[in-house]
Amino acid sequence: MSVTIGINGFGRIGRCVTRIVAASPHSGITIAAVNDVASTEKMAYGLRRDSIRGTFPGTVAAHADQLVVNDESIRTFHHDRPERIPWADCGVDVVIEATGQFRAGGPARTHITHGGARKVVISASADDPDAFLIYGSNHDTYDPERHDVVSPGSCGVNALTTMAKVLLDRFGLHSVSTSVFLAVQGWGKVQDSVMGTSRDDPRLGRATGESIIPHNYVVGDLVRVALPAIGEMRFSYYCVPTPIGSLAELTGQTDKPVSMEAVNRAMAEAAAGPLRRVLAYDPDPTVSIDVKNNPASCLFDPSGTQTTADGGIRVRGWFDNEWGFSNRLLDLARLVGKESPVHSSRSVSWSIA
Repeated sequence: MSVTIGINGFGRIGRCVTRIVAASPHSGITIAAVNDVASTEKMAYGLRRDSIRGTFPGTVAAHADQLVVNDESIRTFHHDRPERIPWADCGVDVVIEATGQFRAGGPARTHITHGGARKVVISASADDPDAFLIYGSNHDTYDPERHDVVSPGSCGVNALTTMAKVLLDRFGLHSVSTSVFLAVQGWGKVQDSVMGTSRDDPRLGRATGESIIPHNYVVGDLVRVALPAIGEMRFSYYCVPTPIGSLAELTGQTDKPVSMEAVNRAMAEAAAGPLRRVLAYDPDPTVSIDVKNNPASCLFDPSGTQTTADGGIRVRGWFDNEWGFSNRLLDLARLVGKESPVHSSRSVSWSIA
């Protein structure tokens, strides 16, 4: 069964999603429509030419209200509000909300109540979705009767949760602290700007190529929403001047002392088994660019593993903050897009204190 999706927002994530689907004819996903305030011609150009991903490996053309990708037509709309997009007219089952603007459960839900879609996947750490579903960790808690608007958290949360899942299941894990070093984001500024910055922190308007910038607004403890057995945790995020490729580090305590070899072996086994595609393992010494275009949520780096005699542990992994996350969005779209009875949406409050 193929799930028909619509994409609201044809920025970095929207175009990555389109590239992944176009390169995978048996992905189980069909893109029926895309909405963006940009013209169809500009959308086509942005898909054809990408400074990070390179030239599109296929054909892209714009014809009136159609984006034609590898000879497949995708209907284009240009509405500035989600409630105005007629998804049902295109047979859309699931909307990937990728604008970064409508990340709250209420506005995102209008894709269903007004646009006629069945489900919504928000490509961000959303505010008040029906559920946070981290694929590979807690996606099996999805309830089709209650979860209409879902969020996979963030790219960093996915990388951290993937490593934490293995450690928790194999060794027990508590007293967790995490750090994420995030590559340049689309909202970043080439030069300092005090207007149009992300959130209210003026540091997020500073030139991304000149500084390491603390990012206090990323919800790092969504890890414990997916894995509540971890308990209270501490987290920090920093934006760093790399074009692609980010780093996640996790420290904590295991239930009993464990060796570095045992930790690395557990990660390798998970990557080859139950977390295949979600977790990858590379025994070579790696740097950030090595994770470019890797579809996993986390590329585990065994050289970063440290353990102590009292059960202390530190692990690290790389992630392509656009490509890996876009693959997880599609995983969730396949999950929630399965045929299920249509029920009235109702919100569930999640505490992330």
